[in-house]
Order: sequence, then C-alpha cells, then structure tokens
Amino acid sequence: MCGLAGFINFKYRPKFGKQVLTQMQQTLSPRGADDAGQYRHQDVYLAHQRLSIIDVANGHQPLTTTYRRRTYTIVYNGEIYNTDALRAHLQQAKIKLTTTCDTELVLKCFALDGEKCLNYLQGIFAFVIHELPSNRVFLARDPLGVKPLFYYLRNGQLAFASEIKALLAHPAVSPTVNLDGLRELFGVAPARTPGQTVYADIKEIKPAEYAWFADRQLTTTTYWRLQSHPHTDDVATTARHLRDALTAIVQQQMVSNVPIGTFLSGGLDSSIVTALASRDRKQPLKTFSVDYVGNAENFVATDFTPSRDNQFIDQVAAQYHTDHAYRLLNTPDLYHALRDALHARDYPAMADIDSSLLLFCEQIKKDVTVCLSGEFADEIFCGYPWFYRADTAHATTFPWSINTDIREQTIAKPLRKVLNIKNYMHHTYQRALSEVPLHPADSPADRQMKTYSYLTMRWFGLNLLERTDRMAMHHGLEVRVPFTDTNLVQYVYNLPWQMKNYGGYEKGILRYACRDLLPKSVVYRKKSPYPKTMDPAYTRLVEQRIGELLNDEEHPLWQIVDLDYVAQVLRDRDGQNTRPWFGQLMNRPQYLAFIYQIALWLTDYHIVLDLHAANEPNV
Repeated sequence: MCGLAGFINFKYRPKFGKQVLTQMQQTLSPRGADDAGQYRHQDVYLAHQRLSIIDVANGHQPLTTTYRRRTYTIVYNGEIYNTDALRAHLQQAKIKLTTTCDTELVLKCFALDGEKCLNYLQGIFAFVIHELPSNRVFLARDPLGVKPLFYYLRNGQLAFASEIKALLAHPAVSPTVNLDGLRELFGVAPARTPGQTVYADIKEIKPAEYAWFADRQLTTTTYWRLQSHPHTDDVATTARHLRDALTAIVQQQMVSNVPIGTFLSGGLDSSIVTALASRDRKQPLKTFSVDYVGNAENFVATDFTPSRDNQFIDQVAAQYHTDHAYRLLNTPDLYHALRDALHARDYPAMADIDSSLLLFCEQIKKDVTVCLSGEFADEIFCGYPWFYRADTAHATTFPWSINTDIREQTIAKPLRKVLNIKNYMHHTYQRALSEVPLHPADSPADRQMKTYSYLTMRWFGLNLLERTDRMAMHHGLEVRVPFTDTNLVQYVYNLPWQMKNYGGYEKGILRYACRDLLPKSVVYRKKSPYPKTMDPAYTRLVEQRIGELLNDEEHPLWQIVDLDYVAQVLRDRDGQNTRPWFGQLMNRPQYLAFIYQIALWLTDYHIVLDLHAANEPNV
C-alpha cells in the first residue's frame, strides 16, 4: 500500500509547484516510507510514497509507459489479486512486462483497455493516471472503497490525495467546515455520506467510481453496482460455494514478498480467515490480538459484549499452531493516542475504538508488513445487532443512528434549529433508500434485510474500512480484507434471509459453511464487537480532560457543542443518557472522548467554522 497526491491547473512557477507538491507528499510519508517519487508535466503534478510489498526492488512510482503513441503515467495505491490473469491478458495483446509489480499491470491494462480495465481488476485500489498527448487525468477507486481518494475542485483546478491532510497542505485548500459538515459530524456519524466529508471543499471519489478530468471539468461515472436477483442454490450448494470462494480469496491474498499475518479476535470472521490462511504453510502463521490493561479485572458482560475473547483466540491459535501474539494496550497510551487517531483520520470519529486500533497496528508492524482482517463480514452476512433488534425493524432512519435526541442535545443550542439534524437525516436516508438494488421477487423480509445490508455496506462499513486504512497505514501496515471481494459480496447480497440467518444464528450460512474449520465454541459464539477498554482509569482520564474544557468557556468547542449537556453527561456516571450514539460501540467514556477529539480537531486543524444560516442542507 502507498500514498498518492497531486494537483492540476494551478499556474505555479515550477519551483513553487514542486514545493507545494513536496508539502503534500510529506504528510503521506507514514503510508509508505520505502520510496518516494514525483512527476511533473506543465501544470500536472503527481507524487507518490511507496510501501513495498511485491517486487520490492522494481516498484518505483510514478511509473510511465507508452502504447500506440499515447503516454501514461500512474500513481497507485492498492493491491491487485488476479495478477496471473492480467499478465495473460497483456501477453495475449503482446504487451511486454518489465516488473512483477501490480502497478505495472494496472497501468498497462489501462493503456490497453482504458476505463474498461476496471471491470476485470480484482483487488483494492485507488490510482491516478495522466494521459498524453490529450493531457487528460483519470482517477479511480475500488468497488467497495477500501482504498481512499479525496479531491478538491474549484475554478477548474483539481487537487487529490490519499488522505485529507495532504489536501490541507495545499495552500488553496482551507479547513472550512460548514453546516452540512456539522450535520455529517453530529447526524450521520460514525458513517459518512459517500462522496462527502466534514470539510466544505473536500470530496471523495466514491467507491466503484472513476472520473476524467479534462477541459477543467471533472466527470464521474459509476462502473460497478450490486445487482439484485433471485438466489436459486439450495443450502448445501450455497455453503459449498461460500467455502470454496473464501478458500480461493484468502489464498490469493496471502501473496506477499514481505512478512504477513492475520488479525485474530477469536470471533467467527477473523478465525475463518486465520484458518484458511494457515493452510499449506511451511512456517507457522503469525496472528495478533488486542487486549487492555485492567480488562481481566473489570470486564462486565453485556448484551453487546457477552464474553471476553481470550479463550476463543487461544483455541483457534492452538488448533492451527499459529505464532500468536497478544498486544496489551496501556490505559494512558490509549488516552494519549486519541490525538494521534484524530490526526490519522483528519476528523473526529470513533474515539478509543480508533486509537486502540492505531496502537495495535503500531505493535503489529514490528513483526509483519501485511495483515489479513475479517472486516466486512458483518456487513454482507448481516451480523450486526440492528439486523435483529425489534427497535430497528421498522426504523425510518439509519439503524445505527435511531436515537437522534442525544445527537441534537449535544449540539450548541443556537445551532440546533439551523442544523435541523432530523430533517437532514430524513432526506439523507430517503436518498440512500432510492439507491438500494431490490428485485420484484424479494419477500418483505428479504427487502428489509437487503436494504439494511446495502446501507450497512455503503455507509457504516465504509467508515470501518476507512478506520482500518487510516489507523494501519499511519504505521505503514497494509491490511487486506477478503470479505470485500466483489464476487463474494454480490453472491451473498442475494442470499435469502432464512439462509443468512440459517439455524437461527446471525451469519448462520457462514457458520454452516465453515463449521468444520473451527472449534464448535467459536463457530457458534455470539457476536462480540471490537474490544474496548473496561479500565475505569481510562474513563477518569477522559473525565479530567472534559472537566478542564468545561472550565474553558472560551474554547471554540462550545460554538458547536452544548456545554450544559456535556456537563450533564460528565455528572451522569451511569451513562444512561449517552446510549446509543454509535450503538454497541458508544458508551459514556467513548462519548466523552469523542467530544475531546472535537476540541482537539478545532484547534489542531485550525478549523474555520462557516455557520451562516444561508448554508442550507444539501438535500
């Protein structure tokens, strides 16, 4: 994985243009510290930071090729898994290859087939290609949005980058947040409207989208969509297909010229990935799990977290003889990393759910450069609690944000009416519903669950993929996500609800398909979310900081956050008034830490608040 940045049509003198490009590029150095490169042609500037995974010696970027009197230069971030098929395709067209890097494959497939190459690239990617003599620029992002690509467009000038911080390093881009940005922050979070950010002038290429920039205009096109159709396979055939598909996907994603391992939480998804990744290995697979100082002593079972992970992790690690490592996080580190996690994301997000992953990835990088994750299985197999809870069955908004009252009370009183979170959420939700692919033959239950699955994939899941990318790449760790394979996602999307819930278990068909891979206790374990700290010392640290902020009434935080409500939450040690904010993940400590991150963000990023009422909702 890597980082890319660039800009077009800014009429800079070459020396100043190079300086601006270098400023943007340097913000991305954690994404790829192995190599760096730049490219310039007239007013087109490209930069790249490389994390070497495949063909370590020959993967320098930007990379240029010429085909049929056209010249193409690419900066690329990602990993392509069907490389053998791509090589055969290019060889058939008599196109020579000089490296074993997937960057060259992507570039030459584009030179051969143009944007149509996106229809056969299998992997996770974001890339930008400059084409001569047309002087056009092409931008593209993978179908599920695993890899990021943000951009700024104004007055025919375009800047783009793998992360928002790189755009903010460009002198033309202001850290302005308007009313719609606050609506996203307080209303849609922890999800984010695809294509939008909390910043007024920064957008993103959406998942499954490409764009051409020519004649000072950016024209976007969607190249892949989920399709809804009846599922005709019986349970046995479906289970066999899933098992075969997952086996092939995981083995395909184990290709690496650097050390590789897996996340192992003891849950169903990561355990399946670990089991399949362990096959046919000469050396034990490296596996990693996270825990927190004080959790053993302070754990209390809840509906969302019924048990600790350790016993299940140990069972899977023992069965597959993995080289397993527990990474134990200290409470003060978790608190102090809230700022680092904010800087990795570039906006307030999931508090210590982010900072813990950031610290975890830092520890993992000491042993491996690539890790496979079970992320996204809950999105496609309907594993989250809101697929089963009575209070979400007939919800008229996103299932992870049913309770808007707490969100509204968090907003400073003068802003509540103008932000009108409920109205924004209603229109946003209705727009999202209009995109859901459904089939006339779908039963009412299947329509409901396809709707929730699509929204969870497209909105909530995109947030978690973003979280994984930012926290891991902040330490130069590549995370691969087998459950985002597009063929698998398409197949599972159309499974009827009784199959997804087979045997009365969430993700029942997945459990059934892989039942012989894992200990029975793991196969039928109740879903448990990503672990968070139970140590009251963490809560005390966050409380102390919030108390200090409450005493600083001039802090810019109180322009957008209601001081009295935060003070009430601080006093309410039972935390009953803060659930659910992020559903299963957001309790009182995380809520207070989220407020703390907003305060840090406003000052660290020198946020310019545009709170004019004329800035109407983008609905």
